[in-house]
Amino acid sequence: MGLATPPLMRGRGGPRPIVPVEEPYRINERIRVPEVRVILEAEEGDEQNLGVMSTPDAIKLAQEKELDLVEVAPQAQPPVCKIMDYGRFKYTMERKQREAHRQGRAGRKASELKDVQLSPRIDEHDRDFKVERALRFLQEGHNVRMVVRFLGRDMRHPEVGLAALNSALEELGKKIAITVDSAPRMEGRQMVALIRLAKGTKATPRSAAQAAAPAAEAAAEAPGTEVTAPPAAAPVTPTATTTEPTAEPEPAVPAAT
Repeated sequence: MGLATPPLMRGRGGPRPIVPVEEPYRINERIRVPEVRVILEAEEGDEQNLGVMSTPDAIKLAQEKELDLVEVAPQAQPPVCKIMDYGRFKYTMERKQREAHRQGRAGRKASELKDVQLSPRIDEHDRDFKVERALRFLQEGHNVRMVVRFLGRDMRHPEVGLAALNSALEELGKKIAITVDSAPRMEGRQMVALIRLAKGTKATPRSAAQAAAPAAEAAAEAPGTEVTAPPAAAPVTPTATTTEPTAEPEPAVPAAT
């Protein structure tokens, strides 16, 4: 008699055997120790210590309650097992892992470093616009890196870029309390300063209208873009219905004999 063929999974690369997923906990007949300490988990979340008993008796007790015997502390002497609904327990653990992963992603996104770029000869209007952008990033909880890029002959006068950067930092400090983590310094052909919210200042999340404002501002400032209001609808005036009189038929003229 030949060996049984394991089930195959079809897909890219051809059929391949299905590898069974190892359960993180030993349950029921997979528990091989002679005796265990049993804890009964009630539906309300309360736990009752039933003491030490033989493993077959514990499995039998779990089957009588239509539950599972789950080994939760195999290193203990004797190992600790819980009588519980294993399916519900797995679902709860997976949900907690998903929540932790989601919160971790949200935390990484919230602490993202944002860049705000300036030019050495930036005018007052553009500087105020960049300051507002940096303020928006700080209010969302991000750290901000203020960057002044030097192009061509601008490298001959780094003091001009430093003055522009200090002016932007001064204007930003008037709007919100900030802390300069890294003073302005040269990195290649750019000058960089790292800032964050001052200690004790709370970030305020943006509303939907505030989130849409930057896109509207960028569209309004784009060259060759005109923002026009939609045409007003023409007023509708009621029209009077008139009936024209109908002409009466003319009498017939008798034919001449």
